[in-house]
Order: sequence, then structure tokens, then C-alpha cells
Amino acid sequence: MNEIGKEGIFSSVSEVLNRLQPLIGRIVEAQNLSELGQTIFEILKKHFDFSSTGFYFLNQHTKKLELIMAEGLTEEDKIHAEATAMDRHPGWVMRTKQTHLSSDTQENSLDFQKRLHLISRLYCPIIFKGECLGTIGVASDKPNAFNENHKAFVEFICRITSVAYENILHLQALEHNRERMNQAMKALKFGIWDWDIKNNILIWDDYMYQLYELNKEEFTGAYEAFERTLLPEDAKRVHDEIQLTFKNKMDFKSEFRVVTKNGEIKRIAASSRCVYSESGEILRAVGANWDVTEIREKEFQMLQISKMSSLGEMSAGIAHEINNPLAIILGKTQHLKILLNQDPPPVQMLKKHAESIELTTGRIAKIVKGLQVFSRDGSNDRFEASSLRGILDDTLSFCLSRFKSHEISLEIDDVSPSLLIDCQPTRISQVILNLLNNAFDAVQDLPEKWVKLNVKEFGDLIEITVTDSGPGISTEIAKKILEPFFTTKEVGKGTGLGLSIALGIMKAHQGTLTLDHSSPNTRFAVRLPKAHV
Repeated sequence: MNEIGKEGIFSSVSEVLNRLQPLIGRIVEAQNLSELGQTIFEILKKHFDFSSTGFYFLNQHTKKLELIMAEGLTEEDKIHAEATAMDRHPGWVMRTKQTHLSSDTQENSLDFQKRLHLISRLYCPIIFKGECLGTIGVASDKPNAFNENHKAFVEFICRITSVAYENILHLQALEHNRERMNQAMKALKFGIWDWDIKNNILIWDDYMYQLYELNKEEFTGAYEAFERTLLPEDAKRVHDEIQLTFKNKMDFKSEFRVVTKNGEIKRIAASSRCVYSESGEILRAVGANWDVTEIREKEFQMLQISKMSSLGEMSAGIAHEINNPLAIILGKTQHLKILLNQDPPPVQMLKKHAESIELTTGRIAKIVKGLQVFSRDGSNDRFEASSLRGILDDTLSFCLSRFKSHEISLEIDDVSPSLLIDCQPTRISQVILNLLNNAFDAVQDLPEKWVKLNVKEFGDLIEITVTDSGPGISTEIAKKILEPFFTTKEVGKGTGLGLSIALGIMKAHQGTLTLDHSSPNTRFAVRLPKAHV
């Protein structure tokens, strides 16, 4: 016999509450309706003497009561009880939102009710936000088995059940959102990792193994295991970037190449949030990796198209820039032949011509070098401390003649050779040349034709501006000018890729590319961090 059975009734409402206090946590912690029903039944078994009990919940779609859990009934009884619930006391309690307490045999119309001879019944509504979600009911074959204190006990359980139901809804929403997030991550092909830095424990989710094409047995769960997947030339850079991130207490962003077991090279992007202690010590980093190989290949193709377009625009100027010194060399060579036939040959004159040929050849070599630098793919180059003056000289070497031949004044600041930027030189050359070409196209038909390239220092930043004599860019065009394939040039002149590619290059360099709206003329500004050596 259980506790209630021994005493018959609770001695007071206060005893009801005292007995329920330790049970509240068990009800509220239920993870789903089945677990909630099981917990309620365990409580009722301990405190009630009943022949049967049922936990009904309203199906929000069918609007019918479903029997979530029942005790004292066969499976066939449960089917009948659920099918007739809305027409019996559970349904009445649902509709009226009132507790039903009775001792009679009038409702014993079902076989199991007759067989069990259920006399005493207690049904209480579960109210949530003003609506009845279901009922908790107990029945006994003893007359007057339940009283007001039993009623208070079950009603209190119902109130706690409504709180538990709200928690279950939150858990279901969290699980639903988690599943949606997982599906989104799979669709985006994002791998998630969690790095306990102090203990050097690196945890990967399942997609990370797919991304790196490794089995779980092949990854030891330490940073060094991750580092071994990188190309050697990227491993040190990534290590240095991580250390700099921790030193400056920032979040981590990077891009690197990994080599899979079959020798395939993938380009992986990484981004993470870093957690620091109050004293600034790095504790943990949680982030995502994703495959950007295909994106970078398409960007490379676009970059090559843009480069070839730029070279095509400059081809006449480059040819002129090379033909002029070649004509000088040819003339000096022919004169040398004449001088060599003299007896004795004029040594000083020969020496002077030889020096002139050497100097002129150097001009051609400089143009060719600039073309080589510009034409090659620099996306995989290491970031290195590079002289901005050297980058400008290489870039200007094969575009100056184009400005001269069209009588466009090109003013360039005298930049100190010691001014260094941490960059991929080839890609910065691409940005500068693109801005110069755009400025050239903008002013070539204007009555006043000039372009200025200025360099300024702002603390740890270097700003390069390219300003032309044009009247500026309208607000509508300015909104779109950095978008891919947007161009104001006539058909066949420009791809609309230059500025969008330049913007991508600047982002990769932790820099910016902006249109200066404060300038009365058209001015683009590039800002890059200085190199600290």
C-alpha cells in the first residue's frame, strides 16, 4: 500500500505542497511528452492508490486528445479510451477547463471501465497560456477514493506540467534550429571546430573530416595534426597569423592550402571567434572552415581576363615604349659600325655609344620585368615586406608612355624606398594599374587631362590615392561601381571586373578600397597596413 493508501487522504494542503516540492524539478526537467508522462505516473504511483490513470494531450492538428501514457489498461483498452476521450470526462475537462471529481458508475460504458469497476474519478486540466492542452486523470475501484486535497495535488502537478511543456517547446525549438543550422552547414559545406588552446585539444565535427579527407583515426586532435595537412609554405604563415591574432586579442581569419591524401590541393578559408581571459590570456577558439577552391579558381579566371583587358588597352603604349629605345639601339649600333671603320677608332665615342645602348637596353628590361610581374599569378605568393616605391616603379614602367602619348599629365609623389608594406607585390601592382587605367579612360577626352598618384602615411597605415581631372562620380553610379561586371565604359572597352577584383585583393591584404566622396574630382583611395620589420 502506498502513502496515501495508508492514510486515506492528505492531512492538509500544506502537506500537499511539501510533498510536491522535491518533485517539481523532476517534472520540469522532462525532455519530451513521453518522458513527462512517465515522470508524472511515477509520482502518482507513489502518492495515489488508483486502479488506472491516463495522461491525455491535445493534438494541435487533429484537435483530438491523444493518450500519451496510461497505467492499468491493456493496449486494446488504451485504443478505446483514446478514441472516446473527447466524449467522456477528459473531453469535458478540456472544454470547460475545470477539474472533475466524482464517485459514480454512470460513465462505465466501456468494457474496461466495467471490468475494472471504476467508481472514483479525478480529472484535472493542463492549462498553458489560457488554453487547455490536455488532462491528467486517475480512477479507482474504491468509493470516495479522492478528496479536495488529492484534487489540489493533481492540479498542482498540472500547473508544473504546463511549465514543463513550455520548456519542452523551447527544447524542441532549439533542436529544430540546431538541425536547421546543421543542414545549412552541410549545404554550405562548412566544417566546425573547437580548439581548447591551453590543453591543445582540437575537436572537429564530421564535415571537417570530409573537408580534409581524413579518417578520425588519422587526426590526433592536436594543432600539430592540423598543421601537417597544410602546404609547407602556408604552415609557417598560418602559425604566425595565429600568434599575431592572440597577441592582439583579435578573432582569427585566414586562408590556406591543404594537401589531401591523393595529392589534391584545396584552398580552405577559416574564420573563428577567440575567447580570452580577463587577463588577456587566450583560452579557446571556435570557428568554421570551408572550401573556397572553386571560388578562387573562378576569381583567378576573372583576374586573368581583367589583366589581359588592361594589357590590351596598354598594348599600343607598350609597343611605343619598347620601339623608341629599340630605334635608339639600332641607330647607335649602325653608328658604331661606322666608327669602328675609322683608323684609329674613336674610343671615347665608342664608349659613349656603348653606355647609351646599355642604358636603353635597361629601359626595355624594366618594361619587360614590369610586364612579367603584372602578368603572373601572384595569389599564392607569400606576404612579404615590400618597398612601395619598387611596386610603383614596376607598375609605371609599362604604362607611362600611354599617358605621354595622349598628353595626359601624370604626377607621382616621390616615395621613400624605405616605406614598406606587407603584401603580395604582384597583386598590389594589379590594383594600382587598374586605378591608373580607369583614370586614363576617364580623362583622355577632357580638355583638362591630368592624373595624380599621392602617397600619405596615417600611423600604421599607408594611403595611396589616384585622383583624375574628371568631375567625380554620381551617387547612383557610386553605389554600384565596386560590383562585379558593372562598368560605365562603352561595349568592348573594359570588363567591369577591375574594381571588384581590386576590392577583393585589398580585403585579402586587410586593407580598403574606397571612393572619396569628399573630393571635387574623381579620387579612389587605397589603404594598406605598413610592414613592421
